[in-house]
Amino acid sequence: MPQGKDVDYCPVTLRQLWARGDSYQEIAAALGCSQSYISRLKVRHRLPDRQKPTSEILADDPTPEQIAERAAECRARRPGPAEPKEQRYSVPRYTWTGTGFRGLT
Repeated sequence: MPQGKDVDYCPVTLRQLWARGDSYQEIAAALGCSQSYISRLKVRHRLPDRQKPTSEILADDPTPEQIAERAAECRARRPGPAEPKEQRYSVPRYTWTGTGFRGLT
């Protein structure tokens, strides 16, 4: 893949693709260069930054009240906490004395 000054591109085409909202990958494929080179061209030609997508509230999104209601339903279905065990670990029936185990016999 050609790099640097060997890449034949037209700034007008680059601006058109950028304004149309094409991704770096799509622009790179159209111009026949790498995505990192598109980043450098963006700086060189002072193309505007892309706006980050904003989260819009859609008509079918649940309201905060509906979310709280659903959470209460889920909590009601969940089983309660298990009863604590009296002993988490069993006491070993034998111990290491340094020369052997005591209590195995």
